[in-house]
Amino acid sequence: MKTKLHITIFIVITLMAFVLGSLCAHAQSVKDEEAIKAQIDVYLSDCVTHQFTKNMKSYTTPDAEWINIVGMHWRGQEEMIVGHQRIFDAIFNNVPFTKKSVRVRFVTNNVAVSTLQIHVGAFFPPDGIDRGVNKRPEADDLLTLVFVKKNNVWLLTAGQNTVIDPNAKNPVEPK
Repeated sequence: MKTKLHITIFIVITLMAFVLGSLCAHAQSVKDEEAIKAQIDVYLSDCVTHQFTKNMKSYTTPDAEWINIVGMHWRGQEEMIVGHQRIFDAIFNNVPFTKKSVRVRFVTNNVAVSTLQIHVGAFFPPDGIDRGVNKRPEADDLLTLVFVKKNNVWLLTAGQNTVIDPNAKNPVEPK
């Protein structure tokens, strides 16, 4: 009789630990996901206000890297800040950036990958001046953003931006 009671108590405690563990893990994920999305919102705000030199250190790691839509690869926080600031000041004056969707996937407790889809208005490279032949039409971009959690803060450590070609056929979509 005592053995059955011990087994029952063991099963109940095990189930309670499993349920509580699941609830705690989910609560942490929601909180972490919200923190990452808040960092993404600061980045998007910088895209509109061009405040990279003022803000970018607050949401990136010192060794962060970025690959932009034309394959420029900026290594380290300082290059990333200078690259963003100069390009946005030159090309993206008064160009709207609109968030369309954000997805966050946790790889580990301290690493997450986010995909961010944005809509970017038309712009004129390399200097924002319309020369009649240099207009890039408005388009959607898909960004891959890698975040790491350091000292309880989620920081962007790598990013890559791709222009979505609406004419490209995705081979994994149903025919």
